[in-house]
Amino acid sequence: MSYQSFDFSFPTRICFGVGESEKAAEYDAQLHPEKMMILTYADVRLPVLDKLLRDLDEKKITYVLYDRCTGNPKAEQIDAATEFCVENKCDLVLGVGGGSVIDSAKAVAMMAVNPTEGGVWTYVSGEAEPQNHALPIMMVVTIASTGLESDESFVLTDRDEKQKLIYNNPMVRPTLSICDPALSVTLPARQTALGAADVLPHVMEQYLHSDPTVNVSDNMCMGIMEAVVRWAPVAIAEPEDLDARSNLLWASILAMSRVLGVGHEENRLRHLLEHAVSARYNIAHAAGMTGIFPAYLRWLKANAPAAQKKLEGLAKLFGAEDAAEGFTAFVRSLGLPATLLEAANCQASEQILDSLAENAMPWGDMPVGGFGMLTVADARNVLADSFSSEL
Repeated sequence: MSYQSFDFSFPTRICFGVGESEKAAEYDAQLHPEKMMILTYADVRLPVLDKLLRDLDEKKITYVLYDRCTGNPKAEQIDAATEFCVENKCDLVLGVGGGSVIDSAKAVAMMAVNPTEGGVWTYVSGEAEPQNHALPIMMVVTIASTGLESDESFVLTDRDEKQKLIYNNPMVRPTLSICDPALSVTLPARQTALGAADVLPHVMEQYLHSDPTVNVSDNMCMGIMEAVVRWAPVAIAEPEDLDARSNLLWASILAMSRVLGVGHEENRLRHLLEHAVSARYNIAHAAGMTGIFPAYLRWLKANAPAAQKKLEGLAKLFGAEDAAEGFTAFVRSLGLPATLLEAANCQASEQILDSLAENAMPWGDMPVGGFGMLTVADARNVLADSFSSEL
């Protein structure tokens, strides 16, 4: 039968369009905060932030600024930010930025009302479950990339930088996300490319499954991927093209909204593998995904006969004879790595490969979208292929 039963809800309000970010203070006021905590980057001052702060001052909306967010946020950074939030008695958390800021804002909003002696990793590791609903969360999104502005997840690295895990809980879905395509026109070309390349694996993981009857989902997946393949090169070559920016931003939102993956198996093992890699090497998540995906597609072709039709669809998407070769050519045309050797800029020893595979799959063998199982040994082989100097 087509589609398993599912329970789907999309409670996040998406305010999408060119110029929407200029109304951020108005949207803030609608949530009636007594004092909000604004999280943003430590290493860059975003122009949209300065206007937002001026508008908040004019509207006499009280806020405190926490400009200490970094890429690949770690558990201790979230614990420090949570302490700041609680000390300032904030009742709304607003993130201004991309994926790492959104991760941080979600985690802080949850932790502020669910304190625990072990900090945020107590929940991320599964040792306990939070009992109180998170503070309201609002986002001003500055890049088409992770799609975290529309989902119920955040990603953190542990204190020892060995594990990087996804934490899922409906309470961390943003209340409201402002998605203004114009905010991304000043991004460096590499950031635009990384963002677009992040969207593709998110969709592929919901497309690479074994159910042949869920045509609505598969056709949506293919349509979104076709849009990314068309518009990513345009956004890089013509940064101010708002058609390109708008398509990429809406694609990133839909990719992680969960609408593509309901009712059928999913195939998110590359994320587990990449998280182990970026926890160790502190590389951009998207670069890790583009570095590992060709090797995973090769493994799937060699080990999952039932996946061949889907792989043929991906090959056609990229205008290639082979899915891995087509994906490789596309990401390299964007100036991005297609191996982990390129992404991490180093070799991985036999011992490191063992450690990465174990850290990626702490629960042992995992299902592959209905195409069978990926063992820890398989994971190691995919990682070894990704780090190979012979590609």
